[in-house]
Amino acid sequence: MKLNKLIVLSLALLFTQVAVAGAGKAKLEKLLRNTKSVKANFTQTIISKSRDKASHAQGVLYIKRPNNFRWDYKVPYKQNIIADGTRVWVYEPDIEQVSTMMQKAALKGTPAVALMGGEKLEKQFTMKELKRRHGMDWVELTPKDEDAQFTRILLALDKKGLKLMEMVDKKGLTSRFHFTEIVHGAKFSKDLFKFTPPDGYDMFSQ
Repeated sequence: MKLNKLIVLSLALLFTQVAVAGAGKAKLEKLLRNTKSVKANFTQTIISKSRDKASHAQGVLYIKRPNNFRWDYKVPYKQNIIADGTRVWVYEPDIEQVSTMMQKAALKGTPAVALMGGEKLEKQFTMKELKRRHGMDWVELTPKDEDAQFTRILLALDKKGLKLMEMVDKKGLTSRFHFTEIVHGAKFSKDLFKFTPPDGYDMFSQ
């Protein structure tokens, strides 16, 4: 099951209280205190280690705390990643394939554990508030676990909340997310976070 886009990280980072001083902490605390659901458009850019190649994707993110999220990739191809509270599903209609694994296992070792009511974020990361730039407050997270698949996370927050997120993995790939049209307190249909695999699709389960 390929969650190598690290998208689960941003779920917690949209909401989770970060134990550092300064404006960045205050803004994240406000998100945690006031937000139960979120809808946002996102643009994702993956940049090579040499920074000479980049790929781009776009879609819509839905979050309903504490146990549900959904990422609908629309460009360059369709893909849905859905957490129903028990399992995470990756649905790829273009190749007629579905992957799934238990949600607890899928989120293990990621900041999303904090969102789901597990360990606090500061137990997993060393956190540092950086200088304000480009009109935004910046926070840096460095994982304490040597086996973590990423080495550094940067968060940028403006008055409306999390605006940019950048993550660097052990292979040197950089995943950069830009969030727009963020709606806090969004209302969702009860079926948005449900998924039933279509008949005839290849199924991979862990």
